[in-house]
Amino acid sequence: MLNVRVVGKQKNGDYIVRAADEDSQEELEGLIAQRKTLLTAQAFNPNKITRPQQKIAHALIRDINDYSNNERFIQNEEDELKIKFCIDRGLPFEKLFYLSNCSKDLATQFISWLVEYCFHHDIPFDGKSLYLVHDLNRKLFLSALHNRCFVTQARRQDAVLHIHHVNAVGIGKRSKVDHRGRYYMILRAELHNEIHQLGYEKFCEKWHVGAIKLTDQQILDFGLMSQKQMKELDDDPDYEIKDWQLPE
Repeated sequence: MLNVRVVGKQKNGDYIVRAADEDSQEELEGLIAQRKTLLTAQAFNPNKITRPQQKIAHALIRDINDYSNNERFIQNEEDELKIKFCIDRGLPFEKLFYLSNCSKDLATQFISWLVEYCFHHDIPFDGKSLYLVHDLNRKLFLSALHNRCFVTQARRQDAVLHIHHVNAVGIGKRSKVDHRGRYYMILRAELHNEIHQLGYEKFCEKWHVGAIKLTDQQILDFGLMSQKQMKELDDDPDYEIKDWQLPE
């Protein structure tokens, strides 16, 4: 979809337009190169699906299609996913919606459903642009739950993942560190190095992510502590669990 703004009008009645975003600028230049300068305009609808939503929805559908080794036309996969989405959400599916002109709200719901679908079925996908259209806290929760990189959503079987503690654990023996109550992130190895170089705030601003607290069960699952170590600390009358906070 080409998004343009009217910036003037010629004497013959033709309108002068300017691209409203980078994607539209590239598309407009392509049309001009092909000498296709006669456009049919539609009034802007603020409730209509946006270009970023369209791109992300189609990218997720392609990732799902590629993972399933689907040799059929990708439109079949898209229609099947739409039907599953409508059934899950209790929506009519006899006449499927189109990603070219559906509402912004419906597109948001569908994208969220596609993200959940990828996590549930362990499908790899590129999630770096999801911050534009998807709830950040939900994405981080799902990334932690399914043990994926917070930035790229890379799986452990596809990349080397590290646990990054936002709060420094000190230089003492890590076996004596209480990992409970700390904020952390799961990052690809190269991103783990980058966050040490940039610092927490600049890294999160660049990649549109944040840290979450590690649950006791996740601490056990990652092998950071054992039940025995937790019990020894809890049974120590001189031990006090500190209230770790995110950096200001």
